[in-house]
Amino acid sequence: MVSVTSDADQAGFPAKRQQAPADQQDMAARLATPTERAQYRPRSALVEPGSAQIFQRFRRHLNYRGRPAVDAEIKLLGTVHNLNKLINHTPRKRS
Repeated sequence: MVSVTSDADQAGFPAKRQQAPADQQDMAARLATPTERAQYRPRSALVEPGSAQIFQRFRRHLNYRGRPAVDAEIKLLGTVHNLNKLINHTPRKRS
C-alpha cells in the first residue's frame, strides 16, 4: 500500500503536511473512506505471496542497478517463477 501520510502521523505526532504529494493524490482519494480501505486491503494477499516466493527462490539480491534494468530483472524472475509453476503443475484427480 502506498503511504499517503507522513510517518509522524502514523506514530501519533502532528503531521508535517496536510495533503499527500501531487503524485499520490489519486491513491489518497481512493483510500479516503474506511470502506474503500477495506476493499483495497485484500490486494496485499494477492501481491505479497508472489513477491515473497520469488525472493525466497532467487534471493533478495538483484544483479542490476537502475530502474529499467531492475524492472526487466524482476519481470524475468516472475516469468521464470510462473513457468516453473506451470511445468511442475500436476492436475488434481477427480474423485
